[in-house]
Amino acid sequence: MALDPQLTATLVCPVCKGAIVWDAEKSLLVCPRCKLAFEVKDNIPNMIPDEAKKLSDEEAEEYAKRLSIVRGA
Repeated sequence: MALDPQLTATLVCPVCKGAIVWDAEKSLLVCPRCKLAFEVKDNIPNMIPDEAKKLSDEEAEEYAKRLSIVRGA
């Protein structure tokens, strides 16, 4: 499933307002800082923090690396 790149560029984490990473393979929008993964169904992101999947430290670190690569850091 593909989300519009303009949409993913404007979305931020609802908890910390930080940048998120789009994981197309798993249909998740991920905030590495908060260690939360928000599910996307039928191209609609569920950005409700209480319904997000909690990530392990290792998973969050992997997504943080992806975010660094995308941002050119």
